[in-house]
Amino acid sequence: MAERPRANWAGNIVFGAPDFYRPASLGQLQAVVARASRLRVLATGHSFSDLADSAGAQVTLAGMPPEVAVDSAASRARVSAGLSYAELAAELDRQGFALRNLASLPHISVAGACATATHGSGAANQNLAAAVAGLTLVTADGDLLELTRGEDGFDGAVVHLGALGVVGSQLVGHVPANHGAQRV
Repeated sequence: MAERPRANWAGNIVFGAPDFYRPASLGQLQAVVARASRLRVLATGHSFSDLADSAGAQVTLAGMPPEVAVDSAASRARVSAGLSYAELAAELDRQGFALRNLASLPHISVAGACATATHGSGAANQNLAAAVAGLTLVTADGDLLELTRGEDGFDGAVVHLGALGVVGSQLVGHVPANHGAQRV
């Protein structure tokens, strides 16, 4: 249980969910989801509304292991749900890759940004969810559901606002790294 009030990034929304969980593994996340009658995910708290609040339980994925498994041949990476764009970009760069589009704020979670159709950096770019090629969802009964682009059920599942389950991991596309510099 949380010791201090949970609030969004600006402090103007305070979440009142009576139960708060921070699982440290996919198995723990499955158990939390299976036993909760009402559950909402609190990602990085960069929300302008109380959408992430719940009359039941709230879960954060920030305690999940920060995993990135790069498949260079397929130009994709399997990313754990709690990972931020800063963490993902740094790991991809270490391996010679980059994302086609980045979040305008590096601390927001990849899964949260995609589930809410957050915009990226640049008016000519698609939203961040466009990079998702696959999802592993934890469904209400705690089971895992794998969805992959091109298969039935994938279209419309990426931007789900939490209605289809909790993201355990997702598959995101990547491109070769390109290094630039900006002088201000």
